[in-house]
Amino acid sequence: MNMKVLYMTAADQNTIVPSMFEAYGMVYDTVTLPVTQTVNLETNGKALYSAIVIENATQDIITTIKPFIEELQKKYKIRVAYLNCEPDQSFGITAKQSVFMRKVLLTKQGIELAKKYQMKGEGMHMDVGTCIVDSNFNCQPYNHYEVTFNNPDYIPILKYDDIDDYAGVVVKQKDGLESIHIFIPFIESTSAYFTSHLWISWVNYGLINGFRRIYFDIQVDDYFADNKFNYTEGIHYRTSVDDMKNISNWQKDILKRMPNGSDFKLELAMNGLHVLTNAHHKEFVAADWTVYDVGQDYVKPLTEVGSNRWQGNEDTEWDPMALKEDPLYAYFAENPQAQDDFYWLTHTFSHQNLNFASLHDADMEIGLNVKMADEPYLGMYKRDCFSQHSIVTPEISGLHNGHVLQVFEKYGIKYAVGDTSRKDLTQENYHLPFISTMETSNYEGFIVIPRQPPQIYWDCSTKDEILAYYQQFYGNTIEWTTHLKNEAELHVKNLLKLRHDPYMFHEGNLRNVDMPEIEMEGVTGRFGLLQQWVERILAEYNKYLDWPLISIKMDNLAETYLRRLKQKQCQPQYTMIIDEKSLKISEIKVSSTSGECRVPLFAIRDAEFDTNGITVEKIGNDPPTAWIDINSGAPKSIKFKNDVIWNDDTYTGSTSSGNTKNLFNNNKNGENQGTSKGINVYVTVGSAILAVLFISLALYYFCNKRKRDTRDDSWDNLA
Repeated sequence: MNMKVLYMTAADQNTIVPSMFEAYGMVYDTVTLPVTQTVNLETNGKALYSAIVIENATQDIITTIKPFIEELQKKYKIRVAYLNCEPDQSFGITAKQSVFMRKVLLTKQGIELAKKYQMKGEGMHMDVGTCIVDSNFNCQPYNHYEVTFNNPDYIPILKYDDIDDYAGVVVKQKDGLESIHIFIPFIESTSAYFTSHLWISWVNYGLINGFRRIYFDIQVDDYFADNKFNYTEGIHYRTSVDDMKNISNWQKDILKRMPNGSDFKLELAMNGLHVLTNAHHKEFVAADWTVYDVGQDYVKPLTEVGSNRWQGNEDTEWDPMALKEDPLYAYFAENPQAQDDFYWLTHTFSHQNLNFASLHDADMEIGLNVKMADEPYLGMYKRDCFSQHSIVTPEISGLHNGHVLQVFEKYGIKYAVGDTSRKDLTQENYHLPFISTMETSNYEGFIVIPRQPPQIYWDCSTKDEILAYYQQFYGNTIEWTTHLKNEAELHVKNLLKLRHDPYMFHEGNLRNVDMPEIEMEGVTGRFGLLQQWVERILAEYNKYLDWPLISIKMDNLAETYLRRLKQKQCQPQYTMIIDEKSLKISEIKVSSTSGECRVPLFAIRDAEFDTNGITVEKIGNDPPTAWIDINSGAPKSIKFKNDVIWNDDTYTGSTSSGNTKNLFNNNKNGENQGTSKGINVYVTVGSAILAVLFISLALYYFCNKRKRDTRDDSWDNLA
């Protein structure tokens, strides 16, 4: 059987379903409904698909395709997901169509299903998408179905919160056919993204040719700078050493509130000039501060020289002792422990906009910043905490300037961040990087990954400044708690999408030492803007998911985008070898259609990978992911140490897969920094102690006549 999803859809361009397949990096085929051509479902006794997903099908369409689908289901035990399809009358479901604004809740059984996939959602009233605003600001309405049924074999998993009707059900028929039905539109909404993880996991029996991970990276631009609020003289803030010590302690403390296995660390993008300014040492080194008025997507010709900020005769031989007059420099310079509290990368020396930068200016901006980061100054450039191959460019500039990209190449810089508000730097598939060409940038092959701009503004260090800027920009006032709530609800959707974009903050947002003590999500402390934003995002995230939040440095983050791109290009093929009678999976063969790549296999079920020839990644309570290196040659064979039955997706979380690790763990000892939550502890207990323990448990059990687990019997049949 091929491990591939058949996606049959009558949805329009606003559906989020393909983006969720892409979120995992799954292999799937798309067929538009109604079907106008032959769709091959099997060949020579081999199923071509291991799961079927049908979206927005009418009753007529379902009647047409259902016989062929059910034949495949019966023969190969394949599950089907029906997404906002017209309820099938043959199932005995009563339904009415509606465009009313509703919210949905998980039922008791839905909560159990979510827990199986390390999800939460209990008590969460999730919005149902009913409208997409078009380019003319008109609402394009979307219908959902409100259903009832009277069949004990149907297991409700989702209901509307203000009426008695259901929005989701798992159907287990007498003939063994199984399907999941979600009756809400799969357009932009929390409910659509959240429930997608349920049906994707369920319809694939918990064996997914993809990868599930949340990378949570916070980048702080302008580090070492001293920015004025709204260009106002006298209102400014530069981070202090005590601010940074507090941030360091907070990063360790917040791990207690994150899911097991999490690893959290800020990444600081530094501007070295401000060390000179604050040390009053050779500080006035740039002569021309002219701002050149070219567009952000301006493609600078290679025949054009550009700016002339740096004259070439500046004195850049700095005295390391003189630089210690800057307290921040003195704290971090040659201090590995303090440096390792954060990740680091370059943000250019003086923060010069690079759109019109000359080759010489770009060289000075990068070269001097690298010099400041290296020995004998800060001494961090060659350390693991520093991303030598990455940059945050000022104002996301210079990425269409071939001269700038040539300088990046000179210094080994391969990756930059973009901005998701910039269409010129953002792919439609946001899991893939933008790659420069001669047409876009007069340079081939520079990598740009997307980055999110939250509404914590660059020149603000207090909430009052944020609210003043908000009123100036939007023309109305807002409460700070409401602002944070809006941010949390927006960006948690990005995490539900499995987006790996880092988040953009700025130096002043780190201010905390002189903040009033407040209670934030049950924790009391002096929290700055960035900290309050992260705490509020985390509190919202914890309502939905129990998956580790992982921070990795930008060099490693960019590599995940390249890995996904290579995976896409090599078009992997997964084939399960299943015994016809026992349905035992003897092996899964994985091969490449074109070229070399590393591909994942994720198992949310009791499947213990044989680690021979593969790498297994397991973090916290997450199930294991096998990583397989493939090429155009012979397929790789993936086997299991235990018996894995195709249609038995029982998951207890008790299996281990041997040598497990985080592929991007920057702690060389493999430990979760700052907490013991994510550390795997292996304890060998003597047989005598075990015997005593087992006898004690047995006596306790029989003396107290413990009752069996009282879970809903209908759920036992499903799970």
